[in-house]
Amino acid sequence: MAGWASRRATVPRSRRASQADPPGPVRSRPRRRAAREASCRAPRRSSARRRRRRCFTVTAVEILCIGRELLTGRTADTNGPWLARRVTDLGGRVTRLGILDDDPGAIAGEIRAALARTPALLLTAGGLGPTADDRTAAALAAALGVPLTLDATARRLVAARYAALAEAGAVADAALTPTREKMAWLPAGAEALPNPVGAAPAIRCLRPPTTLVALPGVPAEMQACFDAHVAAPLAAAAGSAVLLEREAVTECGDESVLAPFLEVVRQEFPDLYLKSRPESFGRQVRITVTASGAGREAGAVAARLEGALARLRALLTAGATPPSGDG
Repeated sequence: MAGWASRRATVPRSRRASQADPPGPVRSRPRRRAAREASCRAPRRSSARRRRRRCFTVTAVEILCIGRELLTGRTADTNGPWLARRVTDLGGRVTRLGILDDDPGAIAGEIRAALARTPALLLTAGGLGPTADDRTAAALAAALGVPLTLDATARRLVAARYAALAEAGAVADAALTPTREKMAWLPAGAEALPNPVGAAPAIRCLRPPTTLVALPGVPAEMQACFDAHVAAPLAAAAGSAVLLEREAVTECGDESVLAPFLEVVRQEFPDLYLKSRPESFGRQVRITVTASGAGREAGAVAARLEGALARLRALLTAGATPPSGDG
């Protein structure tokens, strides 16, 4: 797994929200608007929920989920969100998450584009099975500029799986038919990784500084292969850096009113990511604000997060409209 830690993405700086200039001082606003904005009070300390993950270093990871059924909406993609959560919890930073058609040309093109961005890890999910529309292995070979070859290790893995399935009565026989053998054709130089649940081996290719791992698309197989072959080296590559998050609930039900206050805090704490999460409109609705940041020293990151939320709390308590930040 050499190369996973050799490419690091920078921690993203908060994007400056594009918005109209906030209105003038509170005293000059119409009474109704002033009353509405007065309801946006400081985040309640007692409502803050803290969460610490082991993770979030800056090891860049890209994910491609493959299958036309995902694009038509016939099947909801659960692999992408699952992988994103696991990668983040293990210390990676997902920089891209995409869904592709079962088109080898399109898949190969996206893989080449990803390799040009040099992430530490590129994951694909889907397209490794025995049918004609399972084309990920061929697309990998095309993207890497190598031929498909019948891999002896992959062939043994597939044969052993069907022997076990036949013995259990799950399939009629253990014959290694052409469609079954198709799952043993890998890009030249690739490594076959045992599938703990299904028949199709996962595939690992090294193109420093990027490691590519192709996972099966069946969710149970994908998850088992990820845990068996990706989780430990990804965590090792992530090292000791941590992501800390702090959440606070504001007494504000209108995100458009909260936005200019958040923008001031974003500009003062550009190394942190601030996100408001409204659920609906209403006087009884409260908006949760999440602040997250990465670093090697948990104490320093925690101090920055607490400082950002304290600044937001002070702004909202004062009730004054912050400057637009354009000047």
